[in-house]
Amino acid sequence: MGNMFMFIVTILVMAAIAFSIIFAMYMMLTNFTPGQSKVQGDVDKMKSEIQPWTEELVEWKKEELNLLSFNNINKQIKKSIVKTAKGVLTSIYQEPLIAYSFKQYFGNKKNAILYARTADREFQYRIREKAVAVSVDGQPLGLIQKDGRLLDPETKQLTARISRTDDELILPIIIRDREVAGLLKPVAGQPLSSTDRAFEFVNPVEQTDEELVLSLSIWEILRKEVPLPVVDEKDFV
Repeated sequence: MGNMFMFIVTILVMAAIAFSIIFAMYMMLTNFTPGQSKVQGDVDKMKSEIQPWTEELVEWKKEELNLLSFNNINKQIKKSIVKTAKGVLTSIYQEPLIAYSFKQYFGNKKNAILYARTADREFQYRIREKAVAVSVDGQPLGLIQKDGRLLDPETKQLTARISRTDDELILPIIIRDREVAGLLKPVAGQPLSSTDRAFEFVNPVEQTDEELVLSLSIWEILRKEVPLPVVDEKDFV
């Protein structure tokens, strides 16, 4: 009886190991070069997972840009074969403003999706090595380059840019040669207060320009919050 019991246990253990190996291989294969349908399915799942948070987002008004903070609540990061992250950015008054969900596909290169939304708009970032394709409410907005330029998705002409410099504490956001906002650059090693504003200033902008500012700002804030494969800070998209 004892030998039979040990035999059964051995078989079960081997079966469990085999299943784990097959499952890991399946996860790697299906998340290595995901097609458009796979990505869209993942986005739908990501939306569902953070729905309880999106339902609590406060109404977005023009002044919310001035009130946005770096405060990231409900932050969760999981690092396995497929890396994921999610959380909520708040205002300086702790009001939930932007909920987000992130998924990094298997591999050592940038191949990920970031979904973020305010109370009234959805932002989707398809992250690849050469550029980040960003859309708003399902409509293509542009391609964010490694140097912070946002190019028109069709003409590839410069639409807006965020100017990144190593020695400045404010990152200017420029639209059509007009500086419309200044995003603060957190100092490395210096903890941020939940009441610290993300912007030093925001000049009056139209709604279409606000989408450009917000698209660049969400990416600039969250690209350091999510588990992208990065060897050097300069390698950030």
